[in-house]
Amino acid sequence: MKLDRRAFVKLIAGGVGGTLLSPLPWKLADDTAIWSQNWFWRPSPERGGTTAVKTVCQLCPGGCGIRVRLVNGKKAVNIDGNPSHPVNQGGICPLGASGLQYLYGPSRIETPLKQTGQRGDVTTLKPISWDEALEILATKLRGMRQKARGLVCVSGKRQGTVPELFARFLHAYGSPNYFSMPAAADAESLGMLFSQGQSKLPGYDLENAKMIVSFGTSYIEGWGAPARMLLAYGNWRSKSKRDRVRVVQVETRGSLSASKADDWVAVAPGTEAALALGLAQVIISEGRYDRDFVNQYSHGFDEFRRLLQRNYTPEKVAAVTGVEKEKISALAREFAQAKPAVALSGWGQGRMQGSIYDFLAVQSLNALVGSLHKPGGVTTTPSVPLAAWPEVVLDAVSLEGEKEPRLDGASEFQAPLPASLFYNLVKNINQGKPYPAQMLWVYEANPAHDLADVKPFIEALSKIETVVSFSSFMDETTQLADLVLPGPTHLERLEDVPTPPGLQYPVFGLSKPVLMPRFATIHPGDILIKLAKSLSGGVASSFPWSDYETALRQRMKGLAERGSGRVADEPGVEPWKGGQGSNLAPNYDSFDDLWDKLGEHGCWYDTSAAMPSWGSAFKTPSGKFEFYSQIMRQIGIRGNDITYLPHFEQVEPAGDPNEYPLLLVPYETLIINNGPVANPPFMTKMLFDFELKGNDCFVEINAKTAASLGLKEGDRVAVETERGSLKARVHLTGAARPDVVFIPTGLGHSGFDSYIKGKGVNANAIVVAQQDKVTGLATWWGTRVKIYKV
Repeated sequence: MKLDRRAFVKLIAGGVGGTLLSPLPWKLADDTAIWSQNWFWRPSPERGGTTAVKTVCQLCPGGCGIRVRLVNGKKAVNIDGNPSHPVNQGGICPLGASGLQYLYGPSRIETPLKQTGQRGDVTTLKPISWDEALEILATKLRGMRQKARGLVCVSGKRQGTVPELFARFLHAYGSPNYFSMPAAADAESLGMLFSQGQSKLPGYDLENAKMIVSFGTSYIEGWGAPARMLLAYGNWRSKSKRDRVRVVQVETRGSLSASKADDWVAVAPGTEAALALGLAQVIISEGRYDRDFVNQYSHGFDEFRRLLQRNYTPEKVAAVTGVEKEKISALAREFAQAKPAVALSGWGQGRMQGSIYDFLAVQSLNALVGSLHKPGGVTTTPSVPLAAWPEVVLDAVSLEGEKEPRLDGASEFQAPLPASLFYNLVKNINQGKPYPAQMLWVYEANPAHDLADVKPFIEALSKIETVVSFSSFMDETTQLADLVLPGPTHLERLEDVPTPPGLQYPVFGLSKPVLMPRFATIHPGDILIKLAKSLSGGVASSFPWSDYETALRQRMKGLAERGSGRVADEPGVEPWKGGQGSNLAPNYDSFDDLWDKLGEHGCWYDTSAAMPSWGSAFKTPSGKFEFYSQIMRQIGIRGNDITYLPHFEQVEPAGDPNEYPLLLVPYETLIINNGPVANPPFMTKMLFDFELKGNDCFVEINAKTAASLGLKEGDRVAVETERGSLKARVHLTGAARPDVVFIPTGLGHSGFDSYIKGKGVNANAIVVAQQDKVTGLATWWGTRVKIYKV
């Protein structure tokens, strides 16, 4: 598939030159400065001296170091990257650079709110005092304590002390129902467990790789730590021709990541795993695999080889993926020859789950070429050495709660192992089984907008008696809450930011407040501590701290006790150079010294621990990397031999192909935020007018497909699935595969403020998520669609 000129211009315009790493990125420098003068909430600081305060961004999991420029120490006027932070080294993404618009924007919630009318009516959400808000919540919790299992919590954050406090509260209270929003990490942690025996996440040594094959990751569009990836890409491209890193993007859509790769392999939707297995078959059949690793440190290779020879020859894979067999063979040889080479998996930015077998298929490639736990390959992300809190104090109610099934544990799914089988949770709440959900807490998440296939979740809310939001903003989920307990924004609160996704060495960021809170907000950690103490008994005893800072300091003492690692206090640090395993002596002499230096510089890191050897890395029953997973058998997953091997399972798209002849594939982009906060105005202004024009967003369609439907550039259309329909406009592009409709995620908000409300449509409203029958994880690329002019 080739890009036409229009598509190429579009993709190249988002290139990652030096301006990506500048404090004022891209298109913002000229017309935005004028445009922003009309905002009534634009900060207008008095004249005075300026200072720069270092902290850590919390707007995505990337955990980049930032500097906030203050006037007279009390007005923030600019955010740029912290040159001393090892992850981003002074770089900054558009979301991080726009952070002041969350601090000063009009959608912030200033005080606790109580719903006094009908749920969903924001005009009847009335301000109340903190004392009243906490007493309302404590009273409800006391009343339902004997049915503690009915308390459910959904967190958008997966790491850090605040989500740990939420999980701890539910444990002490007696509920097993703490859940994380769905993400690729669910499949990754399961895949690591099944193949390597540890439920950890992969860390990629991309800075030292010679070849990278990305299977669906938006590697420069928000995957991992965005600024780290942009920096790595710049380093790959700055090398001499002989040392230049080769990048191959395997993806259905011609994205920015595809356009910036050396080669774009356009596969049929959802067939990345089939291509990975096709490459593995060629590598094995031609004897190009790492014989030392396979013979000495792997289990089930013969079974895997037979499966590949039977089902995944280049001819068979070509028929599934649409990639020529010659291309498959050539790519396999190139990947096996490059040393070191690494394959990435992660589905866009990593916010959607995907199939466990997709992850296993891609990691089998890394195993075959000996790239596991080697420089330039993939290892497990090391844990940050934090000290443990005291054990949770369990009383009679919480002991009974430990015996209760989780609300997501439906009997038809064999492995209730992920952090959350979220779609199963939603289904069970709607059905009231195995018991009703009485109260829902939502922290740093906006599932009423961001959850793929969102309609069943919104229906489930009507089955829950009380919904509590801890959001700082009037998002879609908060609009549906009965009680709102707003926290400070990321620039106003203290919080830890652990190792970002995909990083190969441990990092601990300390995000400290650069300003006092503007409104009457309370840190969510302090809310939980106050609430626990008001309940007495085991719950109160499990929260012995006076405030959140005390709890955080107790955890952080483990860093001081480690005896290695440094606070990043000098620019130009490149932790990946020299490899892992070289001792990194501390540059602090006590915990108090560490606390002060982290408060000043924002980041601790450590490369002292070497990557594990092949002889010690795998904690499986065989003590080896398992192509054939014995752990799957041990935990009771039933099936035939193929069930325990990496393989490709075709997703049957939802919808009658006669009524819905096309496929719908949502996509993510760096310029539209997909997290719990909506796009800030600066980023919305950066969108091209063939992405968003006025309030109309565009779907991407191949020109030939559009011609067959009688559609042309700019036409207004209805995009319809069995879930419903949305209105959009047409953009014709060679970046779109024939018979596939691509739609951006992150738009279509009904919450927040007038700068984003009503702009575009929410693709999640018409996507149908389908669950894998082995693990319960959801796929999101299997929805049939029809499109017609309106």
